[in-house]
Amino acid sequence: MLIGVSGGPDSLALLHFFSESRPDINVEAVHVDHGLRGSSGADAAYVEAYCKERSIPFHLLKADVKGRMELTGEGVQEAARKVRYDYFERLMNETGAAVLMIAQHADDQVETILFRLTRGTSLRGAAGILPVRHFAGGRLVRPFLSVTKDEIEQYCEQHHLMPRRDPTNESDAYTRNRLRRHVIPLLKKENHLVHEAFERFSEELSEDNAFLEQEAEKALADVCAGKSGERFHISIERFRHYGLPLQRRMIHLILNYLYAKVPTSLSSAHTRAILELLKQAHPSGDLHLPESLTITRSYNDGYFHFQRETDDAAYTYLIDKAQLIDLPDGHCLEVQTGEIVPDKPYRDLYYVSESFMPLTVRSRRVGDKIRLPDGKGSKKIKDVFIEKKVPLKQRSQHPIVTAADGSVLWIPGLRKAPSDGKPAAYTLIYY
Repeated sequence: MLIGVSGGPDSLALLHFFSESRPDINVEAVHVDHGLRGSSGADAAYVEAYCKERSIPFHLLKADVKGRMELTGEGVQEAARKVRYDYFERLMNETGAAVLMIAQHADDQVETILFRLTRGTSLRGAAGILPVRHFAGGRLVRPFLSVTKDEIEQYCEQHHLMPRRDPTNESDAYTRNRLRRHVIPLLKKENHLVHEAFERFSEELSEDNAFLEQEAEKALADVCAGKSGERFHISIERFRHYGLPLQRRMIHLILNYLYAKVPTSLSSAHTRAILELLKQAHPSGDLHLPESLTITRSYNDGYFHFQRETDDAAYTYLIDKAQLIDLPDGHCLEVQTGEIVPDKPYRDLYYVSESFMPLTVRSRRVGDKIRLPDGKGSKKIKDVFIEKKVPLKQRSQHPIVTAADGSVLWIPGLRKAPSDGKPAAYTLIYY
């Protein structure tokens, strides 16, 4: 088990408690020297000496937080936190530790909830710090979340611990410090058990949010009309059937699915803008999010997709046997031998005889036409797209299936050319 130890009262008490009271647990200390204060080196030396005296394995990282700030543009606290937790994760993987303990306490919980509510946050953020969460293949545990700062100070005094003190904690330069030094003492005067009230608030809010997120996952399965690695298609009509709390969470789930890592620049303002686009009276529109993610509204369809430079690139696939093709529009085309009825939901279906083989599935070309039933001539594919209200940006990627002679047989989901009347040799399924 790893314990993050800064040398302050909270982390030193945590290390002392588990190293002295739980001999059945293998404890290792982890210290990160952020290099932001002149005394940071002395803090690291103090923790190392404490651990050496008690034969506790000690791990030290001398971090270059300022270098990271210059590279990423992050603020000092954000950069320091990321450097610290990146090291924790790497160390857990290297040592095989299943648990990382952090000494955040009840007053930190009150401070965090107040800070997030003041800055603006989601329901999940308002719940504050989780006592346990998954981290680096194991768990990150905060056993002191029910323990007050005063109780920790009493523990240190009782066991003759001499923790280091961070002078920056006495400065009002940071919002968290102002909350800690001025607001929380005032709340404690009103209710000396205010930390217990915040603890109950956090627990109930976390439970409520977990329930709503489970319901949102069920709702999203109903709303989803198709998805791929870089595209998510929803039915706006079904989306509107759900209440606003589930709608917001469905949007968050979609964004988490599409982004490898959700950008820090993404905020609740983006969520509100997406909701407005999906609910507006006008049937079409686009919304551009960070890292080229675009939300496109087209009548009753909503598309979350990345606007890459290759979006308008032409494509061609040859079909001469049973196979499965991932299409650039985010859908799939499956070819099966014989005339079958799929046992899973699909968007469209087309049967072809052997005389049409080999087939080609491709993007549209200038002048493409499809034959109409009963010998009524043909229709330009451009006109089919307009008639079916296909968004302009999606037309270049919509699949066109042609016969061996090049004639258009099928525009999946939109229109089919008349059959030649021969027995079906293949079934084409558009998912």
